[in-house]
Amino acid sequence: MRNKKNKRSISLFHILSLAIFLAVLVLLYISISSYGAADLINGGIAAYYRRIMAALGNLFPFSLFEIFVVCIPLFVLTVVVFAVRSFRRGRGGRFIATLLSVVLLIYSGHTLALGIGYHTTPLMDRLGLTRTEITDERLVSVMTSLRDEVNALSEEIERDGRGVSVTHYSLDGISRLLCDSFDSLSERYAFLDSFDSRVKGVGFTNLLSHLTLTGIYTFYTGEANVNTAYPAYDVAYTAAHELSHQRGILRENEANFIAYLVCVNSPDTFIRYSGALNMYSYVASALYRTDTEEYNRIVEGLSDGPRADINASGAVYREYSDTLFSDISELVNDLFLRSNGTPGTISYGMVVELMVAYFEEQTR
Repeated sequence: MRNKKNKRSISLFHILSLAIFLAVLVLLYISISSYGAADLINGGIAAYYRRIMAALGNLFPFSLFEIFVVCIPLFVLTVVVFAVRSFRRGRGGRFIATLLSVVLLIYSGHTLALGIGYHTTPLMDRLGLTRTEITDERLVSVMTSLRDEVNALSEEIERDGRGVSVTHYSLDGISRLLCDSFDSLSERYAFLDSFDSRVKGVGFTNLLSHLTLTGIYTFYTGEANVNTAYPAYDVAYTAAHELSHQRGILRENEANFIAYLVCVNSPDTFIRYSGALNMYSYVASALYRTDTEEYNRIVEGLSDGPRADINASGAVYREYSDTLFSDISELVNDLFLRSNGTPGTISYGMVVELMVAYFEEQTR
């Protein structure tokens, strides 16, 4: 009797894994066919899944993602050992079924947490903004406005000996401020999920820096992770970006813009400064490509504090960007984004379209 049980290849776990996978595939198919259906699913069962995973991740003060990365060789070795033992004992079929079931569950988690969100109604429409042609004149107006806002906020920011902005908030403190701002914004925009969670700093900052990552949302641990090698103003904005992913805003340009809205709607000066300066950089980069003369004219009016911050951020990026690891990371990231129906890494810069439309709406 025992031998028959041991030779059985299919278990309840395998059946449940397949059932979950098929159910999630149906949800994905439905979400691809309709913005409305995608919004409903992303704000329903997918949101509950992300909340549960975030709550589990919050139980640990350290980054589970980081531990997972460190343990990858051990995981691979363990799988190889179990595979050899299983095939030697005539249980190869059961091992393959188990391994396939785990892969299906991981894919199902990815689809619930991320995949469906890429098919929701575009943020431009959700915010009620009117698509606006991006002209040099509009870019000049937006960049000038952001520069003046950054200069004003900068006067209230503490700085170190290099003139780089600093904050006395811990990551948990930044998390609380950002979650409070999400709470406030969710009253205005119902599609924004609101719940408490924490942002986690990654100890192996060199790894993320070599991969040119300022942060990463890991669906399998539910965590919003940030690279603390960057200046504090970058960390705060990146935290808002990753928390946006955690709340179902998956397209990169949209997560960037929601991060901006979350930051500039905070009552805290440093958080507002972080959002304004990062958006200034996006818009400045867009204007630089089309009208260098106007770009230089506006930049001349930027005060010393924001200049020091931008230079400090650029120094970290330049130190790690021109490497084989960074090239591979950018390629993988680009392929991942394209596989989910977005224009690839270029979508990060598309946040300017949202900002221009938002600026036009605010100045009418």
